[in-house]
Amino acid sequence: MQTMDVNQSFTAQLFVNNTPIAISRKILEKKLAAPEVSEYWAGVFRKQLIYSSNLLSYGEEVTPETFLFAYHDDVYTIKIADENGQFTNTASMEGELRNLTVFDGDDPTYFRIIHQGGYAKLDDMPNELNRIRLRSGPQHREVLTYGDQPSFPVLTDLKNRGRTLFLELKILQRYVSPTR
Repeated sequence: MQTMDVNQSFTAQLFVNNTPIAISRKILEKKLAAPEVSEYWAGVFRKQLIYSSNLLSYGEEVTPETFLFAYHDDVYTIKIADENGQFTNTASMEGELRNLTVFDGDDPTYFRIIHQGGYAKLDDMPNELNRIRLRSGPQHREVLTYGDQPSFPVLTDLKNRGRTLFLELKILQRYVSPTR
């Protein structure tokens, strides 16, 4: 792994229209627990839990994930805090479907932050709350979203597969060291 630049690295939470980004398992479990869920949708959500529980998505009334944006070589690796607050997994756009997933390997996807029309790093975002977009990999693929309620939205970088995704980036801590 590359050396992380502490001066440009930070922890944050992500939101879409004030809706928190979380691991889809949390979102699906919340939907299954709702008293008004129909038997049909309960079946759909149970099936999605089996096949899609490691996706990152956004949903109402779930606790947002905490992400470490680790800066190195002009890109960010996005790590995800586990239940102990350790950043062991990364956000990945790899695979045939190119959906944003939780990855536990050592070959993560690299991301670039777009803020106010250009590529940005922490120094370019002085506010706690910033409206951003993401691009992934060396191809600079735009991160998009598709799907909607009552299911759950999917984040992808597959061209023409969705609509532009604007994220609210809530910076929690600046200048984070890799030992956190």
